Amino acid sequence: MDCPAGNTAALQDLGDDLPDGTGTSVSTMSILNVGGTGSYQRVTNMLPGVWGQSCPSNACQKATSNVSGALAPFNEELTVNFRGPMELYDIAVYKPDAASWKRVSSWNRCASTNLTFFNNLGGTGSGEWTLCGGNSQSYASADAKTAVAAPTRFTGTLGNRVEMNILADQPCVGTGDASECGFYRGVTRHGWAGAKLFAIRARMPRYTGPITEYYDDVPAIWMLNARVVRTAQYGCNCRGMGSPGGCGELDVAEVLHGEHPMHATSTIYSFEGATGSGPNYFMRPVKESATFIVLFDASGKVQMLRLKADAFNFADTVSNATVSEWLARKGVTMSLP
Repeated sequence: MDCPAGNTAALQDLGDDLPDGTGTSVSTMSILNVGGTGSYQRVTNMLPGVWGQSCPSNACQKATSNVSGALAPFNEELTVNFRGPMELYDIAVYKPDAASWKRVSSWNRCASTNLTFFNNLGGTGSGEWTLCGGNSQSYASADAKTAVAAPTRFTGTLGNRVEMNILADQPCVGTGDASECGFYRGVTRHGWAGAKLFAIRARMPRYTGPITEYYDDVPAIWMLNARVVRTAQYGCNCRGMGSPGGCGELDVAEVLHGEHPMHATSTIYSFEGATGSGPNYFMRPVKESATFIVLFDASGKVQMLRLKADAFNFADTVSNATVSEWLARKGVTMSLP
């Protein structure tokens, strides 16, 4: 699924991205002891509420999910989230398949396969809005700024403060807590479970307008348990806030509001707690696009790499030898308890 126009844009050299003299810029981050045995509170139902009345105390209904495994809870279905300003050129998801890793979902600026784009604007084109639950997921428009009635292919440019997330294109069968995807509101799809590999080629240009909001000029790539976006990403969900992190979140490359706009930091949250990259960071790819590799290995390790834009070809398969070489790379090491 080659895309000459997208490749040309991705490889355009606009100059050099240089460290700002603080912290340490790295190209590899390893997270060990990712999984464990424990539990989180999944959402089983959400009461919509009644106009003119306060939301009842049981509007967000939950039950305990017990989990165990080397990657738990990140062995469950994940979604990938993006916040602009960002230029995206390629996205691919791979799953292990005997002698190699096979591409199961992909997108570039020319075509897409088994991938759906969403945002959190339910009730305005698709999805729903309720008094107590707020906005559900909705199908995102081509620029992700609005909600639309049907799945629409993203064009590649994500504006300042604009957020979207991706799932596969496989519908969830069933309803309520017993559905294949658990309880969900509005529109959704399956995510990617088990061992998996994500490859994302992107640029994070600086926002040149006035900084008036907290999320101005703070692009990010992060991953959530798909249950989070199926209920309310910024409301009633299984993730919660801070640490511990419930059903799981991995911030792959997140620029934080503050004094270091060239630092893309990483943090992982789960029911076990949280740990982050501290003063270490991935260089924000402003002038030179970069390819981010995020590998959830069955051994219980998450390996994150920042590669040059032309270092990965987004082909149909990735060899086991390549994956092994990536896993062996040394850099910053983090560990959950």
